[in-house]
Amino acid sequence: MNPKTMSCPLQSGNADVLLSYCAHMLDAERTELMEQHVAVCAECFALAEQQKRVWSALDDWAPEPISEGFDATLFARIAAEERGSAWERWMAPVRRWLSGDIGWEPVLSMGVACFTLVVGIYLQNPGRPDLTLPTVKIEAQELEQADRALEDMEMLRQLEPTAEAKEDNRL
Repeated sequence: MNPKTMSCPLQSGNADVLLSYCAHMLDAERTELMEQHVAVCAECFALAEQQKRVWSALDDWAPEPISEGFDATLFARIAAEERGSAWERWMAPVRRWLSGDIGWEPVLSMGVACFTLVVGIYLQNPGRPDLTLPTVKIEAQELEQADRALEDMEMLRQLEPTAEAKEDNRL
């Protein structure tokens, strides 16, 4: 910055200097330089005028007064909420929703979150084989083998001579 002239703050990307000028936050030397620049730069002049109107409107604005018992009512409500159990605090939104005070936004949000979670889990393990199928096939084969073994034992029992027939053959 030259003491006699200054570059345009809007073109140099230093608009904060112009805003500080409009807020009367610059020292006397920089204020004088900005006034000289604003007098010759149409863009800075337009922005400075807009900022002056904003500051003037903010100076004229008066907030609404707070009611007399606002603080006492607020603190009483906070104390009542804190006295309740954790379960009551957690269930309060559910009760409000069931009574119709809350719309479908929380339910919709929860549904979208659950859907996203399920899709994420599926995409994390897309080609995972089902490990229960080989176990079922092995168990089915073992059952067939056990069934055949029992049938074979029954057939051998039928072919085996009875105890009476054995005594007859000995005599």
